[in-house]
Amino acid sequence: MDVQGRELCFPQCPDSIKPYHGKKFDTLPQAEEFYRKYATACGFETRLSAIHRASDGTITSRYIVCRRQGVWQKAKGYIMQANESKAKKRKTTSCKIACMARAVFKLSTGGRYKITKFNEGHTHSMVPVDTRNLMHSNRNVDEFQQRLIISGIKANIGPMRTFRLAKEILGSYDDVGCTGNDFKNFARDLKVHSKGSDAHMLLESFSNKQELGNGFKFFHDVDEDNKLCRLIWVDEMSVKNYKLFGDAVSFDTTYCTNRYKMIFTPFTGRDNHGKCISFGAGLISHENMESYAWVLDKFVDIMGHAPRLFITDQDPGLKKAVASSWKETRHRFCMWHINTKVAEKLPQKLREDADFRGIYDGLIWNENIDPIVFEENWNNMIEEYDLASNRWFSDMYEDRAKWIPAFFRDVPMSGFFRTTSMSESENSYFKRFIQKKSDLVVLYTNFCSGLDSQRYNYKQATHADDTRSPMMKTNLPIECNATAVYTNAMFKEVQEQIDCSSRVCAMRKMFSDGDDIIYEIEDKLDGLFTVRRLHPHDDVVCSCKLFTRKGIPCMHMFLVFRNMNLDTIPHKYVATRWCKYSILCPNDSTDQVQNHDKHSKSNLELRIFKIASESIGYVRGNEELCNQLYENLIEVRDKFAKLGTPENSSLSKNRMFDEFYGSSPTETPSVLPPDVAKTKGSGAGGRRKSEKEKAMLLAQKPKRLCRKCKTMGHHDSRNCPTKDDADLSS
Repeated sequence: MDVQGRELCFPQCPDSIKPYHGKKFDTLPQAEEFYRKYATACGFETRLSAIHRASDGTITSRYIVCRRQGVWQKAKGYIMQANESKAKKRKTTSCKIACMARAVFKLSTGGRYKITKFNEGHTHSMVPVDTRNLMHSNRNVDEFQQRLIISGIKANIGPMRTFRLAKEILGSYDDVGCTGNDFKNFARDLKVHSKGSDAHMLLESFSNKQELGNGFKFFHDVDEDNKLCRLIWVDEMSVKNYKLFGDAVSFDTTYCTNRYKMIFTPFTGRDNHGKCISFGAGLISHENMESYAWVLDKFVDIMGHAPRLFITDQDPGLKKAVASSWKETRHRFCMWHINTKVAEKLPQKLREDADFRGIYDGLIWNENIDPIVFEENWNNMIEEYDLASNRWFSDMYEDRAKWIPAFFRDVPMSGFFRTTSMSESENSYFKRFIQKKSDLVVLYTNFCSGLDSQRYNYKQATHADDTRSPMMKTNLPIECNATAVYTNAMFKEVQEQIDCSSRVCAMRKMFSDGDDIIYEIEDKLDGLFTVRRLHPHDDVVCSCKLFTRKGIPCMHMFLVFRNMNLDTIPHKYVATRWCKYSILCPNDSTDQVQNHDKHSKSNLELRIFKIASESIGYVRGNEELCNQLYENLIEVRDKFAKLGTPENSSLSKNRMFDEFYGSSPTETPSVLPPDVAKTKGSGAGGRRKSEKEKAMLLAQKPKRLCRKCKTMGHHDSRNCPTKDDADLSS
């Protein structure tokens, strides 16, 4: 027993690892490691305690104590003061129970360290063998686990999910070698590692990429305090994609993608498969005209030219920026954003008027009328329903050339870009990869992961074009020609036009107009259309202008092609952007489509891990070969353990962090991190919901019985409408 009468526990262990008074060590680290191994074998943990130094800084003595040494401060004679809050506090525990087990190492003559004091007894029992893997000294986030956690962060997988994945890979939680909290702490330390330097580290990484000459380009801007406020980046593959598919671009901002609440601004287009494709992205701290204009100007500096069509929401700052920076670009407002406001802008009597809604929808979505007809029908609608004094309708009519399809009939790709749905889809897609409170480096890393996935999907679609053919609907040779030219996704659109040319269209009249030939074609769906065949090059122009709006021949043109006995679609009516990749880039490999940063993928350490995994696959199911592989790997490990230098765990972790960020943090960053932005998307309340959205959310909630009016609804007796009526009548 000790001096306080407590029964002591003396751990059992082999004499070869047991400390004793007078044992000497060449260095202090050797002494510390010896005592740590002794503690681990016995079932307790240690903690470095007091240290004494000579005047020249040499360590003269070092105390190593049991981790359970000391007394929890709050439990040491603690008495609650009268003015102290009695609010419920989180329950905590402590490992300290005043254990006096310890060893003292002192510097002796000859420069060696000697054990001068060794208290063997503990005031607590030893940790059982089956739970010793949970001791701090036995828990270590090693190389494999670190790589697994970082890989999870890149793919936006949380540390606890990564921990469960590690358990499935290694067999059990005990085999993981650490706990879920250790995984979370490692992920936390990774975030803390870049604190205050993430902007500098990201720009340094961008500079290194740009100096490699692989086509990566970026621009950034700082405010008066040298804090990052604007950033845009584009890689080589994005530039190439923009040259192929950059005739129309959708742009929509999104929030909650980083710890600074900087607005994420991806540029999105539509590829030859009809899917979203990214042309680059930016970050801005302020949603004003200057920030938007800066992003648009730098985008053109990188790409070389602005798109023909640019579709956005009705943000006033963005509207001014486009008018200022991209004067030759047709700016279009998203029709969906506009139409979601119709219900709340209408008088109450028209909100549920089906006749009005039919007239309104049939007018604004009609792509077969010209601007004059639209304006005439609009004015008739305004007069009929007495909406002349409605300011919102007047404002929308003033901006009609920026959103009504009738004004975009001559604009290429306008038929596919009437809303910002491509941007909405792109934002939703990247949010699956991007963490809400990530630093700037993690944001870019997650963005690259999403970009890799997007490009891999493109590669899969390209492979499907090369190896699969869609089903035919007709026996026309021109349809067979279309399968060889268009991607499978776009062929469905073309096939529908070819099929309708046989089922829906009929030639009503054909006559000459000078050297031109005029075809009047009746369309059972949309009425009468005129196709003009121009002399002398047989150019075919249809009044529906589908080819201009979508880049595919319309059913009326296909009927004329049949009349001309054409078995193939004339080359001038095959929009290059919808062709298969082998036609778009005949001398290029689709391998370039997937990878935005090839040099990072050739990591030798990852290849070693892949070879080890493949080796396991070769011996799976054969116990003898499995044992042989295991012994060989142990032999290889022991061999390189002798050749290599064991790395301190903290140094290993910092090295892994530096590899992830591409550089080390600095105390004097060239560019400071941005301030937390105040944007339309920030604030506790979030985005303001329209009346229609509120009604839709209310409809999704379950109804309940009101005890006042005895009906099922979304109210109770406290806010029952009948109660209010009764109060008014009284």
